[in-house]
Amino acid sequence: MTDPSSLASEVRYWALACLLAAVPAAHGQGGKQIAGLIPALTAGPVAPSSDQILAGVEGENNRRHAMLKEYSGSRQYTLLNQRFGKQAAVAVLMSYRQVEGERYTVLTRSGSDRLGDIIDRVLASEAGASLPPENARHEITSANYRVRLLGTELAAGRSCYVLGLSPRSQSRFLIAGKAWVDVGSYAVVRIEGRFAASLSILVGAPRIREEFVEVHGFWLPAHVRSVSSSFLLGPTELDILFSNYQLDRDSASLQ
Repeated sequence: MTDPSSLASEVRYWALACLLAAVPAAHGQGGKQIAGLIPALTAGPVAPSSDQILAGVEGENNRRHAMLKEYSGSRQYTLLNQRFGKQAAVAVLMSYRQVEGERYTVLTRSGSDRLGDIIDRVLASEAGASLPPENARHEITSANYRVRLLGTELAAGRSCYVLGLSPRSQSRFLIAGKAWVDVGSYAVVRIEGRFAASLSILVGAPRIREEFVEVHGFWLPAHVRSVSSSFLLGPTELDILFSNYQLDRDSASLQ
C-alpha cells in the first residue's frame, strides 16, 4: 500500500499541478448580438449547419473581447484527494483587465499546505493563460476544433445546440466532448468532456465540466469541476465556484 507521506513527492505534486493548471478559467462567453460580429440564425425551422454554429460562437467570442474590457469577481478553489483524505480551500478576489489579464488577491486559505501550494500554481497558470496568445489556445474556434451538431437540449434554462467537439490536435488545452450553445446568442453555456491529451502517466486525461452564468449580457464561468484518477494518487477533484461578478461601467452599459 502506498504510504500517505509519499504524496509529498515532488514528482507526483508536479504531475497533479499540471493537471489542475490545464483547467481553463474561461471558454466562449455570451450575450446579445452586435451587427457584423455574429451571423444570424438560418431563417425558418431549419437549424444552421455545424460550421455556421461554430462561426457564431467565434463571432460571440469576438464581441466579448471587443466589449468586456474589465471585470472582477470572487472565486473559491477546493482541492480534494480522496485516497489520502486531504483537502485545501483558497478564496480569492479576481480582477481582469484586457491589457494585463487576470490578477488575484488571496482572501482566505485552509486545509493541507501541500494541496494549497498546488492551488497557488493553478492561479499562476490561469493568470498566464488569460493573456494572448495563450487564451486563444483553449477557445472553441475552427482553428482548434472540428464540430458536429448532435441535436438540441435545454441547458441553463436556454434552448441550446449540442455540438460534439473533436480537437484538431492532441493538446492539453483542448477538450474532447460536448458544448451547449445558446440558440439565441451563440454563447457557450456548458462544456463537458475529457482533456484531449494525457497530462502525465500518473494522472492521465482528466474529465471536466464547466458551466456558465449570464451577467449583464455576457456569459461568464459559474462552476468548474475537474476529476482525475490514477493508480498512485486515486481520485482527485478540483472545484472552482465563481460569484459576485462586477463589470466595468462601459461594458455593463452596452448590454
